[in-house]
Amino acid sequence: MTTPALIALLIAAGFAKPQAEAIAVYSQTQCAGPREVELHPCATSLKGDGLFGLTQQLRYDLHRQAGTKGCVRPELQVAFVVRAWRAHYPNCAKRFAAGDLHAFHRCFGLGQGN
Repeated sequence: MTTPALIALLIAAGFAKPQAEAIAVYSQTQCAGPREVELHPCATSLKGDGLFGLTQQLRYDLHRQAGTKGCVRPELQVAFVVRAWRAHYPNCAKRFAAGDLHAFHRCFGLGQGN
C-alpha cells in the first residue's frame, strides 16, 4: 500500500487532509522500513501490528472484529482505528481535529495520555 492510498482511506473515513497526512507519517514509522516507500498492512514488529502498530488489547479487538487471526485488510484497519481513536482518546481526538497534528503520535502512538 502506498502512503497516498492510506491518506485517501483516512480522508474517506472522515479525517481532514492535514490530519490524514499526519497519521500517514506515523504509520510510516510503524509498518515500513526507513528506506521503503510501501506501507505493509500485515507488518508485525516489537512496536505492534499492522498499519498503525497496534498492541495488546487494540490488536486483539481488531482481529476479533475482523474475524481473523491473520492480516487485516487496510480498509478494516482504518475503520477500526477511527473508532478506537475517538473512543480511547476523545480529548486528543478533539485537539487533533482542531489542528494539533502531533496529537495522534503523542496519544495513540506514544500513549502519553488523553
